Amino acid sequence: MILHFNYHIGELFYGIDVARENADGTVPIGTHLIRNVFYHLPIVWILLLMLTDTKIIRFGLFAIALLYTLSHLMHLIGEMKNPDLSQGPLLFLTLLVSILLCKEHFKYLKSN
Repeated sequence: MILHFNYHIGELFYGIDVARENADGTVPIGTHLIRNVFYHLPIVWILLLMLTDTKIIRFGLFAIALLYTLSHLMHLIGEMKNPDLSQGPLLFLTLLVSILLCKEHFKYLKSN
């Protein structure tokens, strides 16, 4: 996520205009939701992996992995409308890693 964010702000150095029309300084609720799901939930995920080993946790982790995979796929599809030579390969790589993560969590879900 840090690398992804750096790609977005990196263009500031090249003079891209980042001002949004009608910006009033408030952060939309959707942005808070995205931050919680993609920044904070992984921390909880890591703690659950370290501290518990129940079937419901295994299922939850697999569900989260599926959510992330779908999110990466949708983001990559959206990026193809206006391709970026840095962002595209990064999104493709994160999609592949996410698919592997799903595979591993599915095996973990099915293990005793």
